[in-house]
Amino acid sequence: MQRKLLALSVRNALAGMLGICSIGGSIAHAQDAPSSTQGPTPTAAAQAQDGNGQKDGKAVTDLNGVAVTGQLQSLFLSQSTKRDAVNTVDSVSAEEAGKFPDQNVADALQRVPGVSVNRSGGESNQITVRGFGPNFVNVLLNGRTMATAATDRAFDFDVLPSEVIQQAVVQKTSTPDLEEGGIGGTVNVITARPFDFNGFHAAGSAAGVNDSIDGGFASKTTPKISGLIGNTNKDHTFGWLASVVYYKRDHVEQSIDTLGWLTNQNFSRINPAYTSVALPQTLQGQVINETRTRKSFNGAIDWAPVEGVTVKLDGLFSEYKIDSKYNAFGAFTNTGIIQSITPGSNGTAQQFVLDQSGGMSNDYAMQSNPRDAFNEQIGGHINWQIDPSLQVDWDSAVSRAWNKESQNGYFVVLGTRNIGVNPVWTNNGGDHLPTYTGLLPTTDTSTLHAHVTNQGTQSPNVSDKIFENQLHLGKSFIDGVLSRLDFGLSNSNRTKTEVTYNTPNSFGCAEYCGYVATVPADAVGAHVYHAGSLVGGAAPGFPRDWVVYDVNKLFAYLATPAAYNQLPNPDAFKAQLDANGGGFTAHPDPNTYSMIKERISSAYGMATLEGDGDMPWTLNAGIRYTKTNTTSYAYSVPIVGIAVNPNDPTNAIPTYGALSPISQNGKYHEWLPSANFKLNLRDDLVFRAAAYKTLTRPDLSNLAASVSYNFRPQDQTITRGNAALKPYISKNYDAGVEWYFNETSYAAMNLFYKKVSNFSTLITTNTTLLGFPFQLTEPVNLNTATIKGAELTFNYQFTKLPAPFDGLGVATNYTYVTSDASISADKIANAGKFAVPGIGNSSNVSLYYQKGPVEFRAAYNWRAKYLASIAGNQSQPTSVKAYGQVDLSASYKLNEHVSLFMDATNLNNEKIYQYQVFDDRQSYAEANGRTFFLGVRASL
Repeated sequence: MQRKLLALSVRNALAGMLGICSIGGSIAHAQDAPSSTQGPTPTAAAQAQDGNGQKDGKAVTDLNGVAVTGQLQSLFLSQSTKRDAVNTVDSVSAEEAGKFPDQNVADALQRVPGVSVNRSGGESNQITVRGFGPNFVNVLLNGRTMATAATDRAFDFDVLPSEVIQQAVVQKTSTPDLEEGGIGGTVNVITARPFDFNGFHAAGSAAGVNDSIDGGFASKTTPKISGLIGNTNKDHTFGWLASVVYYKRDHVEQSIDTLGWLTNQNFSRINPAYTSVALPQTLQGQVINETRTRKSFNGAIDWAPVEGVTVKLDGLFSEYKIDSKYNAFGAFTNTGIIQSITPGSNGTAQQFVLDQSGGMSNDYAMQSNPRDAFNEQIGGHINWQIDPSLQVDWDSAVSRAWNKESQNGYFVVLGTRNIGVNPVWTNNGGDHLPTYTGLLPTTDTSTLHAHVTNQGTQSPNVSDKIFENQLHLGKSFIDGVLSRLDFGLSNSNRTKTEVTYNTPNSFGCAEYCGYVATVPADAVGAHVYHAGSLVGGAAPGFPRDWVVYDVNKLFAYLATPAAYNQLPNPDAFKAQLDANGGGFTAHPDPNTYSMIKERISSAYGMATLEGDGDMPWTLNAGIRYTKTNTTSYAYSVPIVGIAVNPNDPTNAIPTYGALSPISQNGKYHEWLPSANFKLNLRDDLVFRAAAYKTLTRPDLSNLAASVSYNFRPQDQTITRGNAALKPYISKNYDAGVEWYFNETSYAAMNLFYKKVSNFSTLITTNTTLLGFPFQLTEPVNLNTATIKGAELTFNYQFTKLPAPFDGLGVATNYTYVTSDASISADKIANAGKFAVPGIGNSSNVSLYYQKGPVEFRAAYNWRAKYLASIAGNQSQPTSVKAYGQVDLSASYKLNEHVSLFMDATNLNNEKIYQYQVFDDRQSYAEANGRTFFLGVRASL
């Protein structure tokens, strides 16, 4: 009885802090607490400050009699979240209003045990949990599913400004009230709320952003500005809050790409033994110039109109725009003109020489893949505390995301045939990408010829909309072992639409591909570009200078008689040009249209039991039922003819038949039981165990009914979806022990085991279409895999060191993950074996210091080699090499309200490397340089 009364007071406060329920029941299981989907309130320890955990409107924590904010506040909140949960939970928390531990939410999450990140454009954008990739991680915003502008279920964290986030909680073991979908885990991102504060409150920051590919400082600095303002009345019955963020970063990325390795190439004409040789599709060095701009607004209202009733409204609106343009030099492989080749012991080409026919060209490619991702969520939550032990919650939300930039992209190529020279390709082994020598000069602007001319992009326009409702009923009990009962219902409707824009029928490429039309340099503004170090010499000898030009001038010139009269059939080209409005304007490609409607209904029941004694215990157990119906819409566009382009034998020209709509249906239902057990062996020692069943729904892109084609005689492909796919099903077991030294120091070990069935595996088979060979790739439910691992965590604050060293601390973790499907890439490729992408060990080490006005943190984040895709470019298994990055942050408090800060990412200038199957099939290298933030932060 006494313990439960204490739980009703202390844990209710903690439940508000956690704010991580899916419907209203506390996922982190402060079991007796009224629930809330809406963000943190001060912890019980913090309440000593003024009865509400506030000091001048700001949350503070009392550690050993000393009130602190900053890093120690963040560590305390995260540790409290973990310790008080009945299931396995980790989190990262804001240090104060508007100040998250990292510039990016995903960057902060990578410091959580078991979490690693995928990187793009010099920042983290997606996460992996316990070896399961982004599609296996369920991401919620304030307890609600967040729509995504990605083509699959993966959530791009780069659309979320970290300044509006109060806490991000990673649920690693499941409970019945937790929304299904995350076999790897579920991340709930919680925004700040008005009732987090007392009275008027404001915070803001202004910083300069300097992003440099060369390791120093770039000549241009861009702004990052954020502000948060709000007010809560004295009796905490009404409050409002608003925050805005503006962020701009100019970024340069360098990469070298092979676009994958062609395998099983037959060169018996050169040597009867050379019947299965692997060589790259191309070799291309590129420099991508980006301007990344993020704008966001977050608003919230908390209102308690009568005693026992709380109404919460909130909305998040974010735009993340990437203006991306690249120029590249590449040499596309033409296997038909190889006159000599030397394969290695595993069939990988070590060197080959081309003839002098000019069948391989110096290609000067320019491309734009713009992204303008909008994300918004608007929601309302009503909590009715009928009496101290009975509550009802209703939550409704609409989430939308879209990216509609496909029509504004382009891909064009000018080139010079290598006539009269013998280009030599050389494999540089496992440490560097291959190179070409013996090419014609890459700086000659006088011999340019038109090749690819396409407006639009391969990235589709995406629109995603989710409408969901959640109802929760909770009843707490004071007497007996039964502590709480929770029941809930939910439903959601999701519609995701995709379509790609291109120049109709690619008529520009169909006519101009083959380098038949000369392009004068002055007509397109051609000049020589210097690429600099180009990934730090990842491909020794690769050209650093090549031709670039004005893309708009090129499109204008190619639409003139001076250009198209050089074509074999100028009248036919002119007719297509006129039919398209006189230019190469992109239009929706019906081949790529896809609409998927997903309707989900769920219900759950959950009981929480507790026991007193020398070793208090808590058991949470229950079951969740979910039913899913899917309808996939597309257009069928049959291929009625294929012809090899006479000007370019590496390309083919399709002829399409009549357009007709098609649809496919799928449905399934599952029962998902779970049990989480927590035992306090001592006041400072906690044991946990869990058994539960989870699912992840099929990748939305794999459900598409549409069929897409790639026409290249060497590697023609057909890709289609399967709306009848079943979900991934996982049976899971967890156990762990945690030893808490003090409020910010603990050691923990967690073990996990997952048996996953129904893996949606992309199967590639050989087929023919109109007499041409194709590789058909489609997803099927096929494989089962066991994934197991361990997470080790040690966080320690050195409070017993003499001053000033008593401000030092260390936070470190190591995650080991393995699978019975973790086999070598060569076996996957050669025997059709199955493997789980993303499996790999990871580790994080942070050294921090906080004392007086000074805060400092240096962090090293490492991820071991892992399989990124079973079927990457050219349908080959693709692996990412080990990656380790050093980040630094520091701040100095000028006074109680103003501080200076500095952040730096990738100080060691680490690069990303990929290979396919064998180490000597290096396929990709990427460099992003360093990013620095220097600014001032103020709060009232």
